[in-house]
Amino acid sequence: MPTIGSLSPAVDTEEEFDQVTLRHWREEGFVVTFLPYGQGGQQYVSTLKSLDKNMSLGEHFAIVAFGDAATVCMETFRHNMPRICALVAYYPSAVTDPHRPFPVHMHVVVHLAGDEVGVTRNKEMLGIQGKRRTVTKKVSPGKGTGGLLTTLSYPSYTYLEVEPGFAEHDLEEYDKVAERLAWTRSLAAVRKGFQVEVELEKVWENHLELEFKAKDADMTMATMIERPYVNHVPTMTGGIGQDDLHRFYDEFFIPNNPPSTNVRLLSRTIGTDRVVDEMLFSFDHTQEVPWMLPDIPPTGKSVEVALVSVVCIRGGKLYHEHIYWDQASVLVQVGLLDPKAVPKSFSDKGVKRLPVVGAEGARKVVDEKSEPSNELISSW
Repeated sequence: MPTIGSLSPAVDTEEEFDQVTLRHWREEGFVVTFLPYGQGGQQYVSTLKSLDKNMSLGEHFAIVAFGDAATVCMETFRHNMPRICALVAYYPSAVTDPHRPFPVHMHVVVHLAGDEVGVTRNKEMLGIQGKRRTVTKKVSPGKGTGGLLTTLSYPSYTYLEVEPGFAEHDLEEYDKVAERLAWTRSLAAVRKGFQVEVELEKVWENHLELEFKAKDADMTMATMIERPYVNHVPTMTGGIGQDDLHRFYDEFFIPNNPPSTNVRLLSRTIGTDRVVDEMLFSFDHTQEVPWMLPDIPPTGKSVEVALVSVVCIRGGKLYHEHIYWDQASVLVQVGLLDPKAVPKSFSDKGVKRLPVVGAEGARKVVDEKSEPSNELISSW
């Protein structure tokens, strides 16, 4: 099976290291070996260089390293070692020459934290390697919202308002948002290195089959991890953990979707550990729908709404679901929100209607030509 070495300079034994991180890699099917950093130095470098000695033909390994250990790994594996297929470096104290890429067979990703990082270069003259020199550089915010650093010749990312340690669950510096984003990028690099493909779509479709067709809460929960969670964002319905979520599915979700409910898949995006579905969700409001319209008695109205689900899958099971839709559009369609009911404080300022739409919003998702654009902008 694919083997990952996990390294950290802060602890000497596997038991002292973040157990959640180790478990997550093992759940993804990797054999994980903890390699203590010890005092570092040449002895540690020699250990790294000998990792492939007992490997059979065709076997490879990957390294996930943290802090100073990541710095040493980046420097060591910059040179061609054919057995290493992936290197993940979390908040190294220094990075290697940003203008020299790693060997083409290695899949590398670097996660930076903090405002500064050391940059190490080896001066060369006439093919003779000179003395190594490390200078401190400011870490830029990166491009767009994803923190991609285009100034380095290998994939590198920076994370806002976090410090080294953000990816280790047992440290005070742990940051859930940054850790999850970095995890997805790390998992992608390691899977590419080992040429591992995971059928996320099959996992998700099996869950949907049990949820909407078999309507079996027990079987639905069996497709999820030990502590999953579901959040329907507009109404904050769902649950955290097996007990609450089972009750939610069994009492409030599965038996309370009206017989007319129809789900039409419009698009599906499959990533490293996520499936994102864009759907047209429609139903006649002939019974209470607690997850979408909690405590609202049936109105008999028809509802069409665009719905997006972001599903995270870990170790072949569902970890969490985030479900989004336009709740204002749903309220308009069932008669709970009148677009023309403008509060006086705003009507006095010339506002004539609320900037909300009904079913036409969902119809425009299905066919962009079905409804005109910008009708709510009076100056258009």
